[in-house]
Amino acid sequence: MQIFDRIDSLIDADDCRAAIEEARALLFRFQQRSDALTHAIDDFLLDLITLAFIVECYGRGFELLAQTLARRRLAKVRLLLEASIPLERNDAQSLLLTGYRAAFRHSDEGN
Repeated sequence: MQIFDRIDSLIDADDCRAAIEEARALLFRFQQRSDALTHAIDDFLLDLITLAFIVECYGRGFELLAQTLARRRLAKVRLLLEASIPLERNDAQSLLLTGYRAAFRHSDEGN
């Protein structure tokens, strides 16, 4: 999904405040899908705000850990969003997710 590539690039942006606002706007459309997704988005935005604080207070060079955490939170948002895609859709991503879900069901039945 291109939206996540754009958000990932915002983690490295020079203008942290603008990056926060753009990330918030891009993720706003997904907030009502589930409580878990909403919480994951909030956690990501909080980490992005923390990153902005670190850069403002200490400058560049101290933000590596905050960037890593923000990227991990973004990965969680992406996974939760992909899991919420309806299976009725016929696009390649939904079909791939259907295959993964079927494989996990099959492996659970074998145990």
